[in-house]
Amino acid sequence: MAALGDDFFVQTFTATLQKYEKVLVDNVLLEHPTLELFKANAKSITGRGLVIPIRAANLNATGFDTTSGSGGFASTVSTDIMGSAVYSWAKGIITPFRVAHREIIQNSGPEQIVNLVEEYVKSAAADHGDFITSKLHTLGASYNSDSFNSLDMLVGNAASDSTSAITVGGITNNYRASVTRARAAGVATIGVASATSYFSVGDLVTVIDISSIYNVTNVALTAVTSTTISYPITNTTTETTAGETGGKVFEKGYWQAGYRDNSSAAATDIVAALRLATNEIYRASRKRPTHIIAGFDVYEELEAYLAEKGQLQQLGGSNAATRFNEIKFGELVVRLDPDCQDDRAYLLNKDSLRFAYCAGEFMKAFPAQVVPGTLDTVVPLASTITVGVSERRANGLIIRTA
Repeated sequence: MAALGDDFFVQTFTATLQKYEKVLVDNVLLEHPTLELFKANAKSITGRGLVIPIRAANLNATGFDTTSGSGGFASTVSTDIMGSAVYSWAKGIITPFRVAHREIIQNSGPEQIVNLVEEYVKSAAADHGDFITSKLHTLGASYNSDSFNSLDMLVGNAASDSTSAITVGGITNNYRASVTRARAAGVATIGVASATSYFSVGDLVTVIDISSIYNVTNVALTAVTSTTISYPITNTTTETTAGETGGKVFEKGYWQAGYRDNSSAAATDIVAALRLATNEIYRASRKRPTHIIAGFDVYEELEAYLAEKGQLQQLGGSNAATRFNEIKFGELVVRLDPDCQDDRAYLLNKDSLRFAYCAGEFMKAFPAQVVPGTLDTVVPLASTITVGVSERRANGLIIRTA
């Protein structure tokens, strides 16, 4: 049989990709432990980004009758508790497939050419999925503004790790003021840079100071200018210049991650670290994590702990029938994700995670394009996606140190 030419191959390849688009989408979401958590909430939307309604803060309006049985209540304007997080689309993710002309004509016969197409289709799903997952596990310090938020940005960042504001979903979570001057009891005015870009009057914040006696929780800012922010304090001691080293961190409580722990494996065993993390997340959000995604070192540490205690079978052990190697911590499935940073474990609430793709463009095959000056043809596969979280405090992160 004569060799099959480029046109036939390209038509077959494009048709196969289009036929398998839905299968490729499912494969990408199922072949990676972290991405599978997004599958239930994955959807196609349009617009300039993913908008997620959130409850910004507690209303703090409930109280006892302020009169003698007449039903008295405060008539002040209610706190603005409703809002939304907005996640912009990442730049398009494109997997181009260009097959050399000679490679195509050397494949004669329908069986051989179809096999070649099938292998390229499989490669498309694998390469695309690997790229998405690698970005999902990028650390915040390496975040690219053209990308989507990684897990480290969505659920793991701590204010104390940054000397500038951290913005997630269009919401500034925190800001560190490097120059501070707390007054005596009354109002503290803190010098900052571009305060109006990050905070507004009435924002409920947690103030974390190098000296814990100046910490306050859930306090409303009373004034915000371009260079200062003010908030009420109750401590009667005047802070000294020496005590200001390191400044203050201002966090919006409703938009903090539920828990972050840099714990030492030598000082705290992994089960104690996981127990503390899940309980702290529950205290912060009244929700419990549904899954734990672990890097190699953390997973191996938990596995070794359970094996040493003779508890692997009682707690589920590893199950050859599952897609991924997994063990359990209580009712939580702990999944080993090869893409996760080795020293980390993400405690995730599945219902709070969102995965969206724009106008159906996820693993979408586009028409073939001829490469000028050659006999080759390129078939592009593209995705326009974003990931988000509706409640950061329902999630957390453990980082294990030596």
